[in-house]
Amino acid sequence: MKQILESNRIKLRPLRPSDAKILKEYSKDKKITKYTFVIPPPFTVKHAQVFIKKAQKEKKKGLSYYFGIEYKENGKLIGMINLVNISKKNKNAETGFWLAEKYQHKGLAEEALNLILDFGFKKLKLKRIEAWVLHKNKSAQKLLEKTGFKLEGRLRKKIFFKNQWFDKLIYGILKD
Repeated sequence: MKQILESNRIKLRPLRPSDAKILKEYSKDKKITKYTFVIPPPFTVKHAQVFIKKAQKEKKKGLSYYFGIEYKENGKLIGMINLVNISKKNKNAETGFWLAEKYQHKGLAEEALNLILDFGFKKLKLKRIEAWVLHKNKSAQKLLEKTGFKLEGRLRKKIFFKNQWFDKLIYGILKD
């Protein structure tokens, strides 16, 4: 199965051990970690190495795919996107993503999301992909809606994160 997904400006590629240092750096960026659970601070290089190894093992088992978002113009890792909790029986999965602030609002996250949807629906033969976001994460909500996701539900005060309660919004998109 093809492991690199590409558009005009970005490449989605498997995470590699050399990404640990940059992931640690991104974990210091409050704009990224404000709503993400994947790289919560304090996130050391060791944490990143463990995370990358876990991602590689889960990919081999077909349980999840974690991709680094690489900006073709400079070859830098600028974010991450994934398909996780893949159910082969039910033909569904969840997606999540984050992008470094410098690269936000340029359509790059939309490109990444379209690539992951294409991968999930065409290569993995999924019927449904869902995403959940915290209710205060307006930019993620806009992006999901722009790419065709529909708001399907709201779980009030579901997540206690960084000393406050958040509603969990559930979005879904179907292959057809």
